[in-house]
Amino acid sequence: MTQKNNRVGRKDRYALRRRRLLGVAGGGLAASIVGCTSNGDDDASGDDIDESEDTEDSQDEDGTEEGNGEDSSDEDTTEEGNGEDSQDEDGTEEGNGEDSEEDSEEENDEEDVEPASFEIVEVNHPEEVEVGETHTFSFTVENTGGEDGTFEELLEISVGGTDEWESLGQVQLDIPAGETATWESNSTDFDNPAVVQFRLGETEWSYEVTITAPDTQSFSGSGEEVRRDISIEGGLTVVQASHSGESNFQVSLVNDSEFDDNFINVIGDFDGAEADLIEGGEYILDVNADGSWEIDIRQPRSGQGDSLPVSFSGSGPDVVGPVQFSGTGVATGEHD
Repeated sequence: MTQKNNRVGRKDRYALRRRRLLGVAGGGLAASIVGCTSNGDDDASGDDIDESEDTEDSQDEDGTEEGNGEDSSDEDTTEEGNGEDSQDEDGTEEGNGEDSEEDSEEENDEEDVEPASFEIVEVNHPEEVEVGETHTFSFTVENTGGEDGTFEELLEISVGGTDEWESLGQVQLDIPAGETATWESNSTDFDNPAVVQFRLGETEWSYEVTITAPDTQSFSGSGEEVRRDISIEGGLTVVQASHSGESNFQVSLVNDSEFDDNFINVIGDFDGAEADLIEGGEYILDVNADGSWEIDIRQPRSGQGDSLPVSFSGSGPDVVGPVQFSGTGVATGEHD
């Protein structure tokens, strides 16, 4: 009786255990087990159950142990889960470590960033300009550093090749890191010929301001004569003339003003030159002579002058030069 109850108990435990397995394993295992239990007679199945129950009981017990093992496995799994949690925690710490490394790298990057640094990479200017010619010049600055910054430098000028520098003002350019900016001067011109030098920090450049003399206007004739449309740009004007005759030889430039510009007034032969400063405009050449004559009208410009010392010789009135002076000059000469 006790054995039967034990069997019944074992059967109940087996059924419970089976339900437990069904619940864990899922529908596929349930179909397989249901198919097995539907075959055979009750007695046969009972005997089978009796024999199998002992085995299955043993299996139950083993299964229980296995179940316990599964539980243990579950626990182990849970522990492994805890381990994963631990790994997660470790992972979190590693993540924090990565964040710290990234922050550290960013800080190092910030520490490694070079400050703004500037370099003048290009200067554009004319090689030569005329007196009074309007022109500009420019330069380009590059920020070679790792930060945005402002380029600041004093722009200076020296005229005539001297060591005397005059300030033209402070240049300021806001330049992002790794980029360039260009500064251009206002339109400018110079009144006199000279070598013009510019200095920006350690960078220097120069160009020449020149003046081109107008073309020489040449005339020839005999006796009294008037020539029109004589163009004078203004400033120093030289009349170079020769005359072969016995009477007066007079050469004048006449315009709409009240007074004429008389250059030559001699008697007889003449070979020489006279100079005067006159205003620009259109003139008439008025020649009074009794013989043949030749006249050249020149407008020399100081940009073509020779540097001291210079020597000249001749006969009669003459105009020589131009000559470049710097400071005090002394002239000596002889005349017969």
